Amino acid sequence: MISNVSLALEGVEGKIMKGMLRWVTVALVFLIVVSCSNAMQLAYPKPQPLVPVKGEVSVKIDDQRIPERGGDEPLKVGIVRNTFGMPFALMASPDREPTKVMRELLSDCLAASGYKIVDASSQTPQLHAVLKVFWSDGYQHSRMGLLMPMEFKRVADTASPWNYTVDINTGKTWGMGGFSQFNGAFNKMLEEAKDDLLEQFAKPEFEEAYISLR
Repeated sequence: MISNVSLALEGVEGKIMKGMLRWVTVALVFLIVVSCSNAMQLAYPKPQPLVPVKGEVSVKIDDQRIPERGGDEPLKVGIVRNTFGMPFALMASPDREPTKVMRELLSDCLAASGYKIVDASSQTPQLHAVLKVFWSDGYQHSRMGLLMPMEFKRVADTASPWNYTVDINTGKTWGMGGFSQFNGAFNKMLEEAKDDLLEQFAKPEFEEAYISLR
């Protein structure tokens, strides 16, 4: 009788140990994947430059993300949670820091709208952007948010004849595919921002603002 009880307990303990081992293995694999695969590449299809060129523009972007959402760590673009609800950082690749990517996107869209990008000067119209949000919230249905107000003016001017805010909100539900799905969602967000910028730069109001600043 006692031996049967002991065998039963050993069977239960064995199942518990196997279950714990399985969860530990899953957690370790997740940690390895996080450490190796969570660098977001932040890419978008580049638009073709437009010729002939309408004129010259400089581009400036300031990073005003809040400290806990990239302000203190410029490469940090979000969080993701594992099976246990533990948060891990989503980081951009070292060469794809968000303000660099957004300046590149602005420059590409201006070039595709017929403007040559040059260094800032007192006589050159400047597109001044402020990056306020570039973040994934890390829930099962994650939101990738981009908020970037812009104004068009001369460097020394205070008044701006043109203002616009890029406000993109892209959703992504966690599924199969690892971190590549989050990279894809960020890239979708950037492509939506590109389409928005191209639309705004093509409007007569933008060209009229440019002419008034020359």
